[in-house]
Formats: sequence, C-alpha cells, structure tokens
Amino acid sequence: MYGTQRRLFGPWKVWVVVFCFVAASLLGAAYVSAGPSAPDGTYKRTCRNINYTPGSDRLTATCKKINGSWTGAQFNNCMQCRNGGGDIENCNGKIECTGIRIPNVGSYKRSCFCCRMEGSTLSCYCITKRNTSHWTSLPNAGSYRNISNDDGILRGNR
Repeated sequence: MYGTQRRLFGPWKVWVVVFCFVAASLLGAAYVSAGPSAPDGTYKRTCRNINYTPGSDRLTATCKKINGSWTGAQFNNCMQCRNGGGDIENCNGKIECTGIRIPNVGSYKRSCFCCRMEGSTLSCYCITKRNTSHWTSLPNAGSYRNISNDDGILRGNR
C-alpha cells in the first residue's frame, strides 16, 4: 500500500511541473506578442494606457492634465518628431512634439516645459514661484543671448 501511494505521488509531481512550464511559456508568448513598443518620450511619465500603431505612426494614450484630471490624447508622426530631435511630450493633456529648433541659451529649460517655436516666437509652460505653471511666449526668441524664466514669464536679454 505504501509503495503504491509513492508511485502515484511521483507522476503527480511531474504533471505539476509540466503544467507550470506550459503556463509560463504561454504567458511569455502572450507578452512578447502584445504589440510594438511605443516611441520614447517624456509623455510616458504622465500618460497611461499607451497604444502605438507603427503602420500609421499613431500614438494614443490617456494623459494627465495640469489640474490633475485625465484626458484622452492622440499624436501622429511620432518617428518624424523623434528623428528630427524632438521630444514627444504631454502638454496639459495633449501629446505634442516639442524641443525642435528652440533656442539653447539661458536657464529657461530648467523650469519650463512643452517648449516649441511658432515662427520666431518661443512658447512654453514655465513654473512660477508658487509652483504653478503659466503659458508664456517670447517673440523674436532667436535674437536673445540669454533666455530665463522670471516667475513664469519668459524674459530675454540681448
């Protein structure tokens, strides 16, 4: 009797090991086939439910706004932005390509975000002394030797 129980117990252990191996393999295959990776960018810090479709180069996500609420967002031309040296960024719940052709002078980039050029005007969200953000613009930004954030306002020095 004791010998019979021992033989039945041996194959049972084998089946448990085989079952665990098969389950782990299936889960691993599902993870690998989950889809393409979304392009890099700072948006990943404040967006969730990120989906990327490489064929249309389209990104969709739910992104956090400055007031703390969440909103749906989408962005096309991800690779054009990244290949052009830009950052894909969450700008108050909208996904945008930022950082292309912005002036590289001064300290404003340490306390301003979502910066972009619109013609010759630099526009950014800049942090105030009260730790809030303020949308601000600086015309003719390329003509300044130094650009800084003055309590949420972009200022340029020639």
